[in-house]
Amino acid sequence: MPESGSWTSALLVSALVLSCAASAQQPRAPAIRAPAPKTDASAPATTIKVQVNQVLVPVVVTDKRGHNVTGLKVKDFEVLENGVEQKVSAFQTENDREPEDIPAVPIDPNIAPAQAAPKSEPNAKAHVRRTYLICLDTINSSFSNFTYVRGALHKLFKQEDGGDSLYAILTMGRTLAVPQNLTSDPATVLSAIGSKELTRAIQQSESMNLKHQEDELNQMLEDYCGRCPCAGSAAATGRMATGSDTVCDGKLEKIEMWAGSAAEERSFLTRSFLQNLRAVVSRMSQMPGKRILVFVSDGFNTHPGRDLFGVIAAYTRDPGVMMNSSINDAEPEIQDILRIASAHDVVFYTLDSRGLTPPGGGTFDASEEAHLTRASVIMPEILQQKETTEIENQEPLAELAQATGGVFFHNNNDLFKGMKQAFADGREYYLLAYVSTNQATDGKFREIKVIVNGKNLTVRAKHGYWAPAG
Repeated sequence: MPESGSWTSALLVSALVLSCAASAQQPRAPAIRAPAPKTDASAPATTIKVQVNQVLVPVVVTDKRGHNVTGLKVKDFEVLENGVEQKVSAFQTENDREPEDIPAVPIDPNIAPAQAAPKSEPNAKAHVRRTYLICLDTINSSFSNFTYVRGALHKLFKQEDGGDSLYAILTMGRTLAVPQNLTSDPATVLSAIGSKELTRAIQQSESMNLKHQEDELNQMLEDYCGRCPCAGSAAATGRMATGSDTVCDGKLEKIEMWAGSAAEERSFLTRSFLQNLRAVVSRMSQMPGKRILVFVSDGFNTHPGRDLFGVIAAYTRDPGVMMNSSINDAEPEIQDILRIASAHDVVFYTLDSRGLTPPGGGTFDASEEAHLTRASVIMPEILQQKETTEIENQEPLAELAQATGGVFFHNNNDLFKGMKQAFADGREYYLLAYVSTNQATDGKFREIKVIVNGKNLTVRAKHGYWAPAG
């Protein structure tokens, strides 16, 4: 099973073999079709090359039922950058775009970079219009949920025809693993979905360890509240609530120290996880055609350990405890990932692998309720904290999808539906290009808004891009 370094090298080998290496700063501009001149309706549209200073905007349009809308023309679209209308300089539909010719050669993950050009038959060519990468988060997701994920993937690839697409499956645990490297054969992916290699990868889930931390913290706090004044009563005095022996001195401080240590461990896992995700997006930017990243996860917190201090705050009814966590927010790492994804039009489709979850109670079960009977007076605060944690854990998934023009599929047990939407959007989309009226090289983020005029339709496109820095 390849580790992070070997996988990124292998996928880079894939990119080189497929002859689709991209600039680290700017994606290679594909050929897109310009509208035919109005003066001669019979004149054929001409294929032009988009210059590097043009902005490419893949756009998906759906109706109120979620069905992809085709047949729109360039005149139907309006593009705004920071609120200023931009002139669309080139336009095409997915079917207009010329497919990329690449060698149809399977990529062995163990191939060293020096062996990056395996021999193939001269006529072994495949037309690739899109690359689908299935990424399974095995750090933050429950092992039990992967039963449903596997079922949805099996159903998805059983219906795939293949031929003009590339597929790969990887897992993101403490290390990256690639149960299935790039292939154009859905049957090969089906085999990988049921493989022992994939089972071993998802068995490395850290969710049980994280749950054990939460249980241990609850037990320590329940013990503290059973011995020392808390849960709305006077602050701990250093004396037992019902006796004279000193048992409370420094007890809460020790609990906070334990939570701080656990938060540091979570921070290490989260930041390593985000570094791996950044590497995935960076390597995917070198893949051919439309780039769809289907990311399946139970969710994660960009402020690791905040939930632990939130539980302490709930037990003690002291919101100030939340300020005692020294772990920095990982949102800058998310923004870095989005910067790369935006520059290279990598679109996230994020799926909550927990399926349908009740509001505020997705991870709270009867055994926990019995465990917390002595703290029943603060049950509302604990439930509120759990609901807050669930919302925070889903925010990165929503952000990754919405910012790149994808969909965050959640609160639904039909994971196949979300995966099918991701695959369908890779096949029915429009590609717009424009030269920004703002030529400043200030490195600032520029917001993009795409509108379909006069129609009640849903339009999805990346939220913007970062201008080059002078």
